[in-house]
Amino acid sequence: MLILGTLAVSTWLGCSSGPAYPTPVYDACFTVDNCVETASLCEELSVDFGGFTYSNAICTLTCETEGPVSPDCPRAYVGLFGSCYPSSVAGGIDDAAICFEPCYVDLDCQLGFRCLGAEGLCGADPDCPVDDKVAICVPGP
Repeated sequence: MLILGTLAVSTWLGCSSGPAYPTPVYDACFTVDNCVETASLCEELSVDFGGFTYSNAICTLTCETEGPVSPDCPRAYVGLFGSCYPSSVAGGIDDAAICFEPCYVDLDCQLGFRCLGAEGLCGADPDCPVDDKVAICVPGP
């Protein structure tokens, strides 16, 4: 009976549900209509990894200050501002600079994405625009 009373009081006080987190800017999408208002693009990306090609689209926006932790990009769940790189580093169709979700491990990324750094994205290419000390979420298993 005490449990039912506690549940009733907590529901009455508005404690029945967990915290409401907004939909992330860096969520997967089919069209830009699936994205939050702050995202202006649903960018299709395609990455080769482990002998397979993984494709997915991500809600994002364009940016001007290229590099990791760009002030032009919204924060991700890991607490960092996004990274601004040409979409082509992750198989985008052009070199337009877009915001990528920063990550430390695969679990930091949305479902359908994985965490890759410069080596995983560019191999030994010395002209890779991705900073070698950061990683971004890209399509993956």
